Amino acid sequence: MLKVGIIGRPNVGKSTLFNRMAEKRIAITDDMPGVTRDILEAPCTWEGKRFVIIDTPGFDLKDDIIKKEMHKQFFGALDEIDLVIFLLDGKEGLHPLDEIVYNMLREKGIKLIVVVNKIDSDEREINLSEFYRLGVDEMVSISASHGRNVDILLDKIVDFVIDDPFVDDGDRLKIVVVGRPNVGKSSLINAWLNEERVIVTDIPGTTRDSVDSYFEWGGEKYLLIDTAGIRKKSVMFKDKIEKYGYYRAYDSIERADVAVAVLDATQGITEKDVKVIADVYDMGKPAVIAINKWDLIEDKKNAQKNLLLDLEEKLKFIYKPSVIFISAKDRKNVFKIFAAAKKLDEEMSKRITTGKLNEVLEEAQARHQAPMIKNRRLKFYYMTQVAVKPPEFVVFVNYPEAVHFSYQRFLFNMVREHFGFEGIPMKMHFRKRGKNEDE
Repeated sequence: MLKVGIIGRPNVGKSTLFNRMAEKRIAITDDMPGVTRDILEAPCTWEGKRFVIIDTPGFDLKDDIIKKEMHKQFFGALDEIDLVIFLLDGKEGLHPLDEIVYNMLREKGIKLIVVVNKIDSDEREINLSEFYRLGVDEMVSISASHGRNVDILLDKIVDFVIDDPFVDDGDRLKIVVVGRPNVGKSSLINAWLNEERVIVTDIPGTTRDSVDSYFEWGGEKYLLIDTAGIRKKSVMFKDKIEKYGYYRAYDSIERADVAVAVLDATQGITEKDVKVIADVYDMGKPAVIAINKWDLIEDKKNAQKNLLLDLEEKLKFIYKPSVIFISAKDRKNVFKIFAAAKKLDEEMSKRITTGKLNEVLEEAQARHQAPMIKNRRLKFYYMTQVAVKPPEFVVFVNYPEAVHFSYQRFLFNMVREHFGFEGIPMKMHFRKRGKNEDE
């Protein structure tokens, strides 16, 4: 599929244009330069033709470690881009760095469309004159924030679309990577992709946006989603950009099929780790527990035993959690996560017939008789499954409000004992039968 990259200096409107073309708010946008640190992708459709739009970090000459990593990504992105949208700032005018980057793109022989942004009216078209100093014969003036002339730009892009072997996101297993800052989430994504797609440094909070990557492994197609490290709201909400990242992380969990919760083996299972996993579970998503930095552990046998015991104690709300010990740095066991994620997704999609569920309900009542309520015994009539992803069950009973939590948990365990549903969240509701039915 044609890959179209948006390239330009910081704060010229790349992420705004990306969101406009993707028709959804994917990239974080702000007036602060350098907000976009990672490469973002999204599929686009125009006039029945499909292509992938790629947002890239802004290119500048600052020398801190984050900027160095962004530069590496910028040059790495050029290797996989088929067509460049070279975005310029129509308000600020032509910048010396624009000329440097434009000449570099021409030397590489990359196909490009020169686009001048922030031209939000016909009167501002006069601002285009100085950009012809680049030596271009044609350029497109747009306003990404207002949508002005974006349709003209899209027309020019689809002229380059030759083939369309597009696969919709719905055909891909969507895996979101979550966890505290600096546990190795971005390193895991890069280990899978075998490239520096997401910035990795020792500075907590390097990833501030949710980053999508399309990936294939073992003949299966995946959408991998990296997220900002999740910290306490009181910490993240002090910074406007981190606040966006916090909400974007939870949006990403919502649209994913399976989560991979990354933990740091050198730090054990912290209270925040448990909170992140519990949040994922409460949102109805299963999680593979990936214990990272296993290469740094010396006494692996005892460490594994202690970590598993600690997980069992702290993750009591998960029935037989899926746990894998990995090293993103060495790529050890990282691909085992896909098999575990597929298994969880299959469990999430499992549907049990009402007949089999009723057999379990009868066995449950024979094994543990329902208690008496107001001199009358609770009667469980039948159970049925009403949804998948997550599996959801309804049990019809004469006094639904009187079903004690302990008996609810007992029925949960009976269903799991017979049908598995290992490692995934389930829901169970108790309802009263119709008024005309016997009690």
